Amino acid sequence: MTNAEFVEKIGTLASEDMKKTEILASLTIAQAILESAWGTSALAQAPNYNLFGIKGAYNGNYCEFNTSEYLNGKWVTVKAQFRKYPSWAESLADHSALFNTYDRYANLRGCTDYKLACRYVREDGYATDPSYTSKLINIIESNNLTRFDNGAVSTTPSTNNNGTYTVQAGDTLTAIANKYGTTVDSLVALNSIADKNKIYVGQILKISGTTSNNSTSYTVQAGDTLSGIASKFGTTYQELARINNISNPNLIYVGQVIKVNGVSSNTYTVQKGDTLSEIAQKYNTTVGELASKNGIADINKIYIGQVLQM
Repeated sequence: MTNAEFVEKIGTLASEDMKKTEILASLTIAQAILESAWGTSALAQAPNYNLFGIKGAYNGNYCEFNTSEYLNGKWVTVKAQFRKYPSWAESLADHSALFNTYDRYANLRGCTDYKLACRYVREDGYATDPSYTSKLINIIESNNLTRFDNGAVSTTPSTNNNGTYTVQAGDTLTAIANKYGTTVDSLVALNSIADKNKIYVGQILKISGTTSNNSTSYTVQAGDTLSGIASKFGTTYQELARINNISNPNLIYVGQVIKVNGVSSNTYTVQKGDTLSEIAQKYNTTVGELASKNGIADINKIYIGQVLQM
């Protein structure tokens, strides 16, 4: 089954399920893609048919697998029991039942905004991966999954055609970040905002993107630290201190121009034809390290648009 065929199969099921359960179809499909590696994981295949990595037992049936969890700031491998289903249809129905049973998922019921839904499901405790929200949003947008949402209208304000947002009366940077499933720090970095508490009506903000890999310098913003800047550019504060002749790494000032030597950002978006081995070689790391950081169960299975922590 191709990825496109998988989307159509699960999309049809999710769209019908949404009419009964009010769980957004695009969220359901994106989670199925992410959790099951497009239906190819051992957990998702016969005889288990678990698309969503839901733990426990289903009608007394379960299977055991090793899984990666992000605990105490690092990825660890643990063995867990997972629900075992008769088919993908039962797996999908049980996924929606989970969201409609537990109070912590109440904010997902009737939610028609895919970005909010992706943020909520992470905040509600479905996954430990700190990048879970951005991964889901990227999958939805890359595969146009909102077409399965039964005409639901997103409550997220539209961006301009060039991927920007024009600040409206009453807006705050925190509210804008929440609406678009991003962070204040990301908006600050993307827009070179000196004071995150000061934006103005009519200001045009970049909503998505990354700091340029070709950047040769960075202007210090209010609240910046050298270690924080280093993290944004995938380097160390010691290296930044060295190339900028900074004697005290704890003393930098707003407006100071820091040379970053065009080092790459600390994430990478998988492109067509990529393999984990090639990406690891490009970024001078190992396949094992990338798999551990990103909770990748099968190193031969990565997908276009997947955002990897480097």
